[in-house]
Amino acid sequence: MGKLQSFEKPIGFRDLLPNITAKKRWMENQLQGLFHKWGYQEIVTPTLEYDETVGKASAIPSNKTFKLLDRLGHTLVLRPDMTAPIGRVVSSLLKNQDLPYRISYHSNVFRAQEHEAGRAAEFYQSGVELIGEGTPDADAEVLVLAIESLKQVKVGAFRLVIGHTGFLQGVLAEWVTDQEVQTKMREALSEKNMVGYQQLVEEFVDSEKGQKVLQSLLSLQGDGAMLEQALNIAVSHQAKQAIGELLEIWKLLKLYDVETYITFDLTLVPHLDYYTGMVFEGTTERIGFPILSGGRYDTLLKAFDNSLAATGFGLHMDRILDVSEVQLPTERRIKVIYDQAHRDQALSYAFKLRREEQIMVETHRIEKNEKEVFKQSLEYPIEIITFIGEEEA
Repeated sequence: MGKLQSFEKPIGFRDLLPNITAKKRWMENQLQGLFHKWGYQEIVTPTLEYDETVGKASAIPSNKTFKLLDRLGHTLVLRPDMTAPIGRVVSSLLKNQDLPYRISYHSNVFRAQEHEAGRAAEFYQSGVELIGEGTPDADAEVLVLAIESLKQVKVGAFRLVIGHTGFLQGVLAEWVTDQEVQTKMREALSEKNMVGYQQLVEEFVDSEKGQKVLQSLLSLQGDGAMLEQALNIAVSHQAKQAIGELLEIWKLLKLYDVETYITFDLTLVPHLDYYTGMVFEGTTERIGFPILSGGRYDTLLKAFDNSLAATGFGLHMDRILDVSEVQLPTERRIKVIYDQAHRDQALSYAFKLRREEQIMVETHRIEKNEKEVFKQSLEYPIEIITFIGEEEA
């Protein structure tokens, strides 16, 4: 390993310059305002957590986390997600408060990556968790709030793609007894490798009817009408129950009048394995990765001796920053230039200007003969006010 240059950063980390930081902050403020209207209250959790508790509760594999030792020999982990830390908080500090808990957050999370170009190790997320309610009403609430959130950050045309872990698990279990093969099939679907999935069906499913049923899963995409078709495929109680839950959610989504944003995909496989029911992703044609993901996770809190049901979502802010059409409000910029003789007058004037709304005021002291050179070096548009010599303009 060669000597590091003074300007180098660890692999997977990046600096956010003022224009991007301003856009990110504006989005977070807009989102928090929206979350607040729905009853969600923001919390902040530590960047470092104990690996023994939050690290083990997280769905992020151990080899994907950053770890270090504290002075007492405890293994710490840079938080790999926000769901597990929030689970810790509601199971301890908030355990005596009224249910359900509505929690929001804006945070960075960390995932160790291989040494590959372009793979981020630090991510920014904003999201909500609705904890203590296991009803379709709660699932519909977070889905609608996800839609409103994507509108708020102006990502252009988007869709929410909804699936259910129980349906896929139930149907696969009806025709495939080998757990390892089931896992391979889910991995192929998760990677959108439909050819690989079909090959696995042909290789490991002997029954002609079973092959036909499992191949037909690939066509189970569409609006709520498709769910009725899926009922004809489902045999197990698990699969039928999953469709029943999605049908109830669909009724509520129509009540909210958001069905035009919805597509059901019963082959949707989430990238995290703690989901137990409805799952969803926010997608846009502008980028090949989800810009939002979420779902129901009713067993994760058991790691903290808590059996509460939960559902929620997280917005992938790094990706949203790349696709958002947000134009920040125009701000009046003023540069007050002064020399030593007029310092008091200039600084008092600048202080007065800063009390006005939507205005940015900077001050800069120069020598009298530097005035024109300094003006030429400024970016435009910007107003110049000078307190130099006999001139004030």
